[in-house]
Amino acid sequence: MPDITRISACLLSLSLGLPGAATASIIESAIDTSGLTGFIDLAYGDHTINSGVAVGVEVDNYRFEGNSGDRIRLIVSSSTVGFDPQITLRDASGAVLQTASCNGNPFHCATNLDQTLPGSGTYFLNLSDVGSNESGNYTLSLYQYPPANNWDGIAYDAPLSEQLGHLGDMDFLAFNGSAGTGVKISLASNTVGIDPLLEVWDPLGNLIESMSCNGNPFTCTLAPELNLSETGLYRIGLSDVGWNETGSYSIGVSCLFGDCPSAAPSPVPVPTAIWLFGSGLAGLLVTTRRNRT
Repeated sequence: MPDITRISACLLSLSLGLPGAATASIIESAIDTSGLTGFIDLAYGDHTINSGVAVGVEVDNYRFEGNSGDRIRLIVSSSTVGFDPQITLRDASGAVLQTASCNGNPFHCATNLDQTLPGSGTYFLNLSDVGSNESGNYTLSLYQYPPANNWDGIAYDAPLSEQLGHLGDMDFLAFNGSAGTGVKISLASNTVGIDPLLEVWDPLGNLIESMSCNGNPFTCTLAPELNLSETGLYRIGLSDVGWNETGSYSIGVSCLFGDCPSAAPSPVPVPTAIWLFGSGLAGLLVTTRRNRT
């Protein structure tokens, strides 16, 4: 996915009445860490670019604001063979909540860290090499998992073409569903090598589907059929198994039976959108949406 300016995140958080630092923009942001020192601030949906540990003893530090009960996913993907990235998550007091790492020999590697945040406030991330004896480049991605509003709406019978544009990328979509209806989610990889993972959460936040396919040596498809038991917003997560491949895919949602809602959901409520335009602030909400074909 391409970048979005930070101002959209600020305006969205103000308009939604949510804490600014804990709310991400609708489309993710790329944070260029080249030349930066100290703690680098991240928000949900952010990923780093030009990031690396120059010498084995270096530790890169990040921080973000989270809310109690937020489920987060951190993904660190190495692009250097031999580098063994390790990510440590700490709460505001410095206590270690969890650590994850992967072995970068004989190939580059990726790992994830999933955590439900125990409280609201500042969280710290430390990224280093296991053993402090190797250097290398990496991409660090931070997601709310699944996101509250960092997703794009999809309507029935309106397929989209999208990109997993960077290592560790996760795309999130959402559709309106009605209890007692049946839907089919069709996913096709368009790039040889990516192994798409499809996840679906119901309106209560329960993971109701998780499946993947092998994209080597050919492209592959997934097409689960779901009988919906709840009315509300269903969120879809798309990623690459292993978070080590990039490429394009196509996805569509079809109504198989019942009275399915026709409109695509929007992460920005209608009254909020009206307020933004009426106040003249809409011109400041500069976004770069994903290109669709």
